[in-house]
Amino acid sequence: MSLPILTVIGALGNQGRGVVSAFLGDKAQLKVHIRALTSNPSSESAQELAKNPNVSVVQVDLASTESIESALQGSSYIFANTIFDPATFMAQGAKATEERESAQIQKITLAASKVATLKHLVLSTLPDAKAASNGKYHIPHFQSKVAAEKVVLDAGSGLSDKTTFLRIGVYGSNFLRVPHRPVYSPETNTHLVQYPMGPDVKFAFIGDEVINTGIYVKAILEQPEKTIGRVIVGVADYLSCNEWAAIFQKVQDKLGSGSKVLCKECSLAEYEEKWGAIGTEVGLMMAYFNEFGEKSFSTSTWGWPVATAGDLGIEHDLRSTEETLLGLEWPAQD
Repeated sequence: MSLPILTVIGALGNQGRGVVSAFLGDKAQLKVHIRALTSNPSSESAQELAKNPNVSVVQVDLASTESIESALQGSSYIFANTIFDPATFMAQGAKATEERESAQIQKITLAASKVATLKHLVLSTLPDAKAASNGKYHIPHFQSKVAAEKVVLDAGSGLSDKTTFLRIGVYGSNFLRVPHRPVYSPETNTHLVQYPMGPDVKFAFIGDEVINTGIYVKAILEQPEKTIGRVIVGVADYLSCNEWAAIFQKVQDKLGSGSKVLCKECSLAEYEEKWGAIGTEVGLMMAYFNEFGEKSFSTSTWGWPVATAGDLGIEHDLRSTEETLLGLEWPAQD
């Protein structure tokens, strides 16, 4: 008898790779055949993945309803993650990027509603910060995912009793990327961590975004009685900027740089002035975290219960943000 199909949308991205790895591992209780969807099946990583006999790599065009519907047919399980496309953001700005991702994830969700064999859909989403803040925080890379949740909640979709919303926290590796990457001053041999939020406000981190996403999705699909019709907050730890900076200090100590890591609060306007459009995008997110703290990822749940790693019994399996940062390859100082 053939195995049920788990279709992974975004199979070569950080979250998707984690899901694929988790279900190819020996610890997976739910045995599936993985259908890995990608826009570029001829890429080196796609071809390498296709060597596994338990994986089928399939091309999909997320702008095409027909392509998505074809790629999802016959699936028993679906994990869907879309991206806030950096190239679109750089060329056309936040509004166009939000519209692009929103259209993609709506198409995916509507297509999933037509899959007769579907048992469980896991949507990687983010909270509706705009609704939670009464319009104060419109964060495009959050709002772009909200449309999919609304499709699921529509009674006509038939998805509410088959779906889990997974809200993945801040990536532990973000310190590798602008504007999160601490700014190095060679004159003082210091690294500055600066955000428009109080340095002691805690917010959600996923830790290792690849490994931990896989752990979460495996637990979600293997325990549907605990996860369908629920919002899962994908968190490894809650840290403040001061604590995040302290971990980066350990990185510098490990590297033997002698650098001192400092943490300083700034205004949203100052952050935007320093970083431009990406500063607005990230700055709004951090300002939202500043106001909602540890509850940032559990707002606007549409009445669905919230579940955590503890509820799923995986809290001790997750790789912490500290472990993640200390295990990364760090570039030379700027």
